[in-house]
Amino acid sequence: MASELTIERVLTLVELVPRGRVVSYGDLGKIVGIGPRQVGSFMRHHSEGLTWWRITNAAGDLPAPLLEQARPHWSDEGILVKPNGLGCRIADYRADLEALAAAYRVRIADTLATMGTPLPKTSNPAHDAMTQAGITTLEELSEWRRADVADLHGMGPKALGILDEALTDIDLGWKP
Repeated sequence: MASELTIERVLTLVELVPRGRVVSYGDLGKIVGIGPRQVGSFMRHHSEGLTWWRITNAAGDLPAPLLEQARPHWSDEGILVKPNGLGCRIADYRADLEALAAAYRVRIADTLATMGTPLPKTSNPAHDAMTQAGITTLEELSEWRRADVADLHGMGPKALGILDEALTDIDLGWKP
């Protein structure tokens, strides 16, 4: 189960996709640090009021019922449906992912400051491993099993000890 913070991170990024542009679930996942299926799940449950039609699969396609709902939005934003009728040409309409990631980092900074406890200082390899896994706060770390974090490439016993102590300090623990 995802934390409110993880869901907020995905939804914040969705809000930043520019008008007339699309991104894939995988594009969003790479920026946030989670898998495309998790992004799809969040979108399925939390996309009310968001520009969900700007999020497609890697080929620019949407399932038929969603595509029918997306068509008026796409038409309004100048996004054309591919000749095969399954979606749009993502290569033609993909948002600038570097600009999107930069805008996301600026926007999410305030959210992280108010909703999450920063990770303690660990070695660079351990920090990079957690970032790659989408772990940016102690609250997100508490959603993981200790054994799974220990298996991340770059995670060592010293970093695990630091994380154990940091979780205990804020009355959190590892997922059982």
